[in-house]
Amino acid sequence: MEQELRQFQNGQTEFKFLDYGLHRTPEHMAQALQVEIDQVSGEKYDGIVLGYGLCSNGIVGVQSQTHTLIIPRIHDCISLFLGSLERYRQQSSINPGTYYLTPGWIERGQTPISKYEDYAKSYDEETAQWVIHEELKHYTRIALIDTGVRPLELYRKVARKNAEFLGVSYEELPGSPMLFKELVCGPWGKNFLIIEKGQSIEQDMFLDL
Repeated sequence: MEQELRQFQNGQTEFKFLDYGLHRTPEHMAQALQVEIDQVSGEKYDGIVLGYGLCSNGIVGVQSQTHTLIIPRIHDCISLFLGSLERYRQQSSINPGTYYLTPGWIERGQTPISKYEDYAKSYDEETAQWVIHEELKHYTRIALIDTGVRPLELYRKVARKNAEFLGVSYEELPGSPMLFKELVCGPWGKNFLIIEKGQSIEQDMFLDL
């Protein structure tokens, strides 16, 4: 996500990128975000933009006493890469069992094969194979999202290999920079939630999505 955001650097925005592993441990996400927000409480920012959706309730409870928070009205970051919640819904209706990959996630080793390799460190090969296929048995498609900031051919081979590993179909989807641009540059209209100073992010703010 870093390159997708930095392409819209306008000299008026400061970036802070947190550990990607927070997506895998949403129970720790709110605390980590709160620490970062509290650390800039004395800064004269117009607001703090969070590049997170609801993320399995990972941002619930986060607040700022000194700054307005701006967050995208989405459940998770797949909508960011596709460009809108509507496109995510469309793809979910076409194939709800989709495992999404992006070039950035592949670079960070967030693939089915990398998960299998992690399991193989703790289990024998047969058990590791069973665990990963049992974990991902509901997926029927791997979709590589082309965000346009990296040549896709560098990642296509890896994505196809992962589809073959799971025995599922493979597809490439065009991404969109729209939400990334709005995150950095605004305007923060209907696609965003504005959380006023002292107000906490709540789950029910996303219930109409």
